[in-house]
Amino acid sequence: MNRAKKNILTIIVTLLLTASIGFTVYQIKSQNTPPSAPTGQMQQQTNNQSGSSSSDSSDNNSSSNNNSSSSSNNIIKGDNSNNQNSNNSSNNSNNSNQQTPPEKPSSDQKQNAPKTPSTNIATKYIVLLGAETFFWVLSILYLIFTGFHKRSFKEAFASWKKFTVCGLAAILMTCGLTFGETYVVKQLSTPAQMQQLGNNSNGTGGGPGGAPSGNGSGSSNSDNDSASAKATATKTVSKNNKTLSGSYTSKKSDQSAVLVKNGATLTLNNAVLNKASGDSSNTENSEFYGINAGLLVTTKSTANVTNAKITTSAKGSNAVFATGTNAKINISDSMITTTGSGSARGLDATYGGTINADNVTVSTSGNSCATLATDRGEGTVTAKNSTLSTKGTGSPVIYSTGKISISNTTGSASGSQMVVIEGKNSATVTNSKLTASGQGNRNNVDNSGIMIYQSMSGDASTGTGTFTAKNSTLSISKNSSYYKKAPMFFVTNTDAVINLTNTKLSYGSNTLLSVKGTSEWGQSGSNGGTVKLNASKQTLTGNISLDKLSTLTMNLKNSSTYTGTINAKNSAKKISLTLDSSSKIKLTGDSYVTSLNDEDSSYSNIDFNGYKLYVNGKAINK
Repeated sequence: MNRAKKNILTIIVTLLLTASIGFTVYQIKSQNTPPSAPTGQMQQQTNNQSGSSSSDSSDNNSSSNNNSSSSSNNIIKGDNSNNQNSNNSSNNSNNSNQQTPPEKPSSDQKQNAPKTPSTNIATKYIVLLGAETFFWVLSILYLIFTGFHKRSFKEAFASWKKFTVCGLAAILMTCGLTFGETYVVKQLSTPAQMQQLGNNSNGTGGGPGGAPSGNGSGSSNSDNDSASAKATATKTVSKNNKTLSGSYTSKKSDQSAVLVKNGATLTLNNAVLNKASGDSSNTENSEFYGINAGLLVTTKSTANVTNAKITTSAKGSNAVFATGTNAKINISDSMITTTGSGSARGLDATYGGTINADNVTVSTSGNSCATLATDRGEGTVTAKNSTLSTKGTGSPVIYSTGKISISNTTGSASGSQMVVIEGKNSATVTNSKLTASGQGNRNNVDNSGIMIYQSMSGDASTGTGTFTAKNSTLSISKNSSYYKKAPMFFVTNTDAVINLTNTKLSYGSNTLLSVKGTSEWGQSGSNGGTVKLNASKQTLTGNISLDKLSTLTMNLKNSSTYTGTINAKNSAKKISLTLDSSSKIKLTGDSYVTSLNDEDSSYSNIDFNGYKLYVNGKAINK
């Protein structure tokens, strides 16, 4: 065979090997690239990554007047407590922490954002690519070393050095080219729709209103409504006023029983609404937008409900849900029951929605199913003359990421706290009675009667959480195994204000207030709490404990009394104690505060009871 024919044959073999490599790359790409998702599914996946919390401010002004005193008051202050470590000098700005934590204690864990499918290449394909590349490299090197067949094989590789150099070159080139080929394949195998989802999740249109997607920034647009997640129902009222009665049942997934939208007003009398079956296919759509509810009212729409019976049995099926600006539900003389799990709440409002309830009975039995709740974008729920009860774990009577208030109402939670407030939001209890087991939902660190915290999940704006109780009774049940363990109040990873007026507190742990950082929420070292405890005409009993990250301002006025030990371990970052002349404290152990402001300069309103009160490291009594 002459030289020309040899060259042609070698080049043909090289081209065939090149084509073989290309075909293998195509096969690998086909195996690793999933089919494109349908448009509806893509929208749903985009919605899963979306959402944020409203920036509406909570009304915390009730605490601002409690720190003033006249110039004649006896004030003892110190810049720093003697127990303060140097590493505590950083500001306890819990709310700047942007860490995304585990799920919040009283709501389902949010669905994870869709993950890019794995593009790992099977070993057999890597071996095949390597073999093809090796022979391709040999053919190229053979042409080079033989001078395109000017020399025979024996002449070209007569020296063992040339043979070794050729072999090493073949191995190195094969490894390099195979690595490059697999890298290119992985890049080609990343589906376009995943890139689009990545673009959407950056907060430039992926979430409702282009809001950040659960990054904990706390910014949001309250104009979000269920348009971001397609809402359907057995009966839909749209763009007009309508009066309905009778029965309406939904058995399909993601379908509500009754939907009011597009500015419509519905009057619902003597009706029965039943979400009998059909679980929510997307937890966030049901939690944020009310998809799969008994009654769903969206932006600028209204429902006036009387003498109704609303029942839901499916997972993620809230009973009564208002979402979006000027979405309003007025409900009275009605019975509401949810038996499903996974955020099948009683009354729930998001993104500026409002629910007003009067003389309603609300009961839930599933886990993470509060009777009264708000979620993304903040909402407002008000209940009066009502009866509320929950049975599941992580199901407090009230779960607030907005503004929730009750009056002349009784509530019980047999597997949870009474009230949980997340972030810059509030709960107000007036002339009411609440009872709970005190059971938490996170490795026993959140056992309590009332919990105020910040999860940084993006469901609630950062800021000050406010709990207010007036002329009420708050109790941890004596029959609960947590009766002697759970503090009445627990605060972590946030600023909080607790306003108490003439409210009876009943619990068996002898811990009135616990403020500390935990491993569950926030960034270690900056996830304690900053608390203002304001008491008026109030009797307080029990110890107060804080860790080195936490701060307390305690104000007693209008004949309030406190009996207990404050900061027994001298561990708090800072504690300020203020008493007016009509208020008293009685110590049950040595106590440590950073500053004392007492209108009674003789301290006759302090019963030391044989113990010492240290102010900035110095005892004020002998």
